[in-house]
Amino acid sequence: MAIDTAVSLTNAPAAPRLACHERGTWSRSPQSNDATLLVRKLRGLRAMVAVLECDSVARAARMLHLSQSAVARSISDIEAELGFPLFHRSARGLIPNAAGQRLGVRATRALAELANGYREAFAATASQADGGARAASRFAAVVAPQQLTSFIAVAELGSGPLAASRLQCSQPTIQRNLDQLEDLIGIKLFRRTPRGTRLTDEALALLGPVKRALAELAIAEDELAPFGGRQQGTVIVAALPLSSGFLLPKAIDSLLHKSPYLTVTVVDGTYEALVRQLRQADVDMIVGALRANDVPPDIRQEALFEDHLSVVVRADHPCLRSGRTPTLAELAEYGWVSPLPCTPARGVFERVFHAEGLALPRTQVHASSSPVVRGLLSSSDRLALLSPVQITSELRTGELAVVPVTLQHARRSIGVATRRDGLLSPAAEQLLDELRVLAPTMQHPT
Repeated sequence: MAIDTAVSLTNAPAAPRLACHERGTWSRSPQSNDATLLVRKLRGLRAMVAVLECDSVARAARMLHLSQSAVARSISDIEAELGFPLFHRSARGLIPNAAGQRLGVRATRALAELANGYREAFAATASQADGGARAASRFAAVVAPQQLTSFIAVAELGSGPLAASRLQCSQPTIQRNLDQLEDLIGIKLFRRTPRGTRLTDEALALLGPVKRALAELAIAEDELAPFGGRQQGTVIVAALPLSSGFLLPKAIDSLLHKSPYLTVTVVDGTYEALVRQLRQADVDMIVGALRANDVPPDIRQEALFEDHLSVVVRADHPCLRSGRTPTLAELAEYGWVSPLPCTPARGVFERVFHAEGLALPRTQVHASSSPVVRGLLSSSDRLALLSPVQITSELRTGELAVVPVTLQHARRSIGVATRRDGLLSPAAEQLLDELRVLAPTMQHPT
């Protein structure tokens, strides 16, 4: 297997442990080989988890086929790097303290994700090789951190040179790590195409669990910081169009006022793209209009409040000049800006007209971007179905106006989507609490 070197992409500026991908997505994955302590100490974490599972260094050593001194040394090495203990030493052996318990939860989840990735990779192939539980456990026990970070970097960037630049190592090192990973898992992970290096179906199945595993360790470092006398935390939140304009900014401001040491990154995009990032733990949550149907089974939705959409036009629109309230049938004669297909706003748009027995109005423009829709309304006689809370300033200045027509079935739920099997970081939980507190205050402008 060889990594294509012909692809040339523009690198975006990177911040530690968080970077804008060259393909327009975000990653929580390590941005260098030395980015995260706990990723580097993956072997030691396996020993720690074994001690927690077996409640004994001796039994853990037998399970791992290591000496007791090697197991104890692995744990001591992690403690030395962190700068604080994870266990109480006593005649009874190693007893985890609060920090050890916290790290144990995340490390256990990370190793389980690696084993799950192995199983999912084999489920995506017709190979008859061993993809069972014991083989998966062996994979999680022996895969090396540099193999995982190289795999993610090439998967995200599609190029060996770009991956080497991100991880601050040589391209031959990247190549060697990937060759070793393919030998270890026994599945071909990459294929060369004229457009660069692409993942096989098996590699795509492996990628999500691997990224979730490393995300668990990144979150663990934030959770452990207070035990070392530091305060840190990162929240990565995906914003759908409605939330980005009013609810989310207020929640972020409130969060940072209470916890100024936190870093919040806001990512936008289509629902499908954001769900993919949520599944891979590149974002912690998605805030915006909830899906009423076809919600992926691995995604949990929490409604925060009900939003009512209204017909919005420019302030001097012809439909407002007659002195009476127009009917929806009359409004349907104008040109409209309709929401994008397969979005909650589009569902409301269709229900509103169908409830009156009307065909959908003529639409030459389909858009869900609030700034674009507002611009189109301000400069034309088009109409749109919008939430008044999205256009608060335009209503106050008189640039736009709400047509006082009664609409049926014009409500949609605004809320938060998270991974069903995910475990939010304390910082993400804080942001979610702020959203819950603010949600009841989201009222329509008068």
